[in-house]
Amino acid sequence: MDINLSELRRREGEFVHFEEEIELDQINFHQNELPVGEHVRVSGGAIFTSDESINVSLDFSADVVQHCRRCLAPIEEHLERHEELEFRLDINAEIDSDGDLSIFRYKKTDKNIDLVPYLKRFIKLNLEPYPLCKPDCRGLCPHCGANLNLEEDHQCQEKEEEKGAKDPRMDKLGELL
Repeated sequence: MDINLSELRRREGEFVHFEEEIELDQINFHQNELPVGEHVRVSGGAIFTSDESINVSLDFSADVVQHCRRCLAPIEEHLERHEELEFRLDINAEIDSDGDLSIFRYKKTDKNIDLVPYLKRFIKLNLEPYPLCKPDCRGLCPHCGANLNLEEDHQCQEKEEEKGAKDPRMDKLGELL
């Protein structure tokens, strides 16, 4: 999803509207590749100002699948966000921002600004870093790996204490405990 800079310069001072659906297969987040739903819907617009800065207003929605940190069950999260971006030629310009605006740099020779990396960044910033399927998730059994949310009265057939450590290199440590 690109913003055509020559088109914006030609229409200086005019809000140029865009609306698009883009496909993102996945997003890398905390060393995991998270699947993204069918389409990310993006709408908004951009305006080229007389000081050669570009103000972009983005509204987007996306569905991202994460996994519960305790039981590994898939959790689909629907995100809807509004973001304001400003692209400036001079990176050393004084930045007057109250935190509601993201300021980036572009070069005079750039023909387009690709918004996809910024969308990915905003999606990542809005994801829960440690998602839970429910607040009282019981997780997985440390002995057999059964989902304790699905088995109310779970009891392992084989107790780890009776078997000893599973890794033979840990047998001595198991004897000490």
